[in-house]
Amino acid sequence: MTTPAAAASQGDADRISRAISVEGEVRLLGHMKKEVSIRGFFIMCDEREPMGSNSAPSPLAYFASCITF
Repeated sequence: MTTPAAAASQGDADRISRAISVEGEVRLLGHMKKEVSIRGFFIMCDEREPMGSNSAPSPLAYFASCITF
């Protein structure tokens, strides 16, 4: 969604703001393992032992991989 920003002065009239919203559904599967459903896609994440069971990439691994795109 793009909307005009609240103008503080006449010179700010050309500014716009943007908001992005993404909704998902999260299931907690025990320990640190989680599953999220976003737009029909399922993503699993987990932590390495001893906190998790190392059955999926960690949240930090997902974040690092997103930077490369």
